[in-house]
Amino acid sequence: MDGIFTGTGSVRSTAKSVEWYTPKWIFDELGLNFDLDPSSPHDMESMVPAKKKYTIFNDGLKSPWFGTVWLNPPYGKDTPFWMSRMVDHGNGIALCFSRTDSKWCQEAMDAADSILFLSGRVDFIPGIENKHKKGRSGAGTVMFAFGSVSSNALSRMRDRGFYIKKDVENYY
Repeated sequence: MDGIFTGTGSVRSTAKSVEWYTPKWIFDELGLNFDLDPSSPHDMESMVPAKKKYTIFNDGLKSPWFGTVWLNPPYGKDTPFWMSRMVDHGNGIALCFSRTDSKWCQEAMDAADSILFLSGRVDFIPGIENKHKKGRSGAGTVMFAFGSVSSNALSRMRDRGFYIKKDVENYY
């Protein structure tokens, strides 16, 4: 089956993939092993160091999330569903396009323990469905860390862009 998860429990066919696969250097710098990757590619083995990986065939939005989660969601109109789930889960790291004007991005910025706006553009890894794409996205990338372990891991990348660590006690 060729297609992408729509966030509504169905898979739709697409000629334009919404998947952007994370390069290994990000995981090397984070130095963190994850318990779950709920939106792992179905057409290749990803670089994500996660014990459990869900693909579109497991329906990562409806399946249980546990432990420290790595989330590089399908980009596009379904990103808000994935980011809302991550905010609710509250433990892990999410990497996505920087859409600071969107409601989902505002909610993630408010909920995250730390945030990293990466400098430049990330060279993503092409999969079978998106070999037609350039490796660089059309937007900047932001990473959100939820929980102290994930926030500490993200701080190891602070020299890669503009890093914000919230002082939770004095935040409001």
